[in-house]
Amino acid sequence: MKKRQLSKLNKLFHIFNKITSVFAILTSAAIFVVVIWQIVGRLIGHPAPWTEELTRFIFIWMIFLGIGIGFRKVESARVTVFLKLLPQFIQKISVWIYSVATISFFIFMVIYGVEFMSQQLATNETSSVVSLPMWVMGMSVPCAGVIGIINVIQSLVYDRELI
Repeated sequence: MKKRQLSKLNKLFHIFNKITSVFAILTSAAIFVVVIWQIVGRLIGHPAPWTEELTRFIFIWMIFLGIGIGFRKVESARVTVFLKLLPQFIQKISVWIYSVATISFFIFMVIYGVEFMSQQLATNETSSVVSLPMWVMGMSVPCAGVIGIINVIQSLVYDRELI
C-alpha cells in the first residue's frame, strides 16, 4: 500500500479503535454502577429488581464487544509459541488459514445475528422487567462480528511480519 493510503487507513482504524474502546469502557462503567446500585439496595432493604436484568444485558454487550475487540492482534486466538517452532512457510500459511477461518466465523455471526434481530423485531419481543426491546440485545452479535472482521483486517494490514 502507498504511504498516503496507509495514512488514511491508519486514521480510520485509530478512530474505529477509539470508538470501540469507549463503548467497552462505558459498558464496564455501567455494569459497575448497576451492581453497586444493586448492592446498596440490598443493604438498605429495598433491592431494585431491574438491576439484575440490566446487569445481565450490559454483561452480554460487554462480552460481545470484547470478542470483537480481542481480535485487534492476530495472536489472540492461536498458539504463537507452537507456531514459532514450525518452519517459516507453515507460519505464513497458518496466519492466512487463521484469518480466513476467523473472518468466516465473524461473517456467520453477522448473518445469523441479523436474522436473530429480525425475529426479535418481528415478534416485538421485550425483556420482562426493564421492558427493553430484545433486538437491542440481539444487536450485540452482529456488532461483534463487524468489529471482529475489521480488527482482523487491521491486524493483517499493520502486522506486516505476519504476511
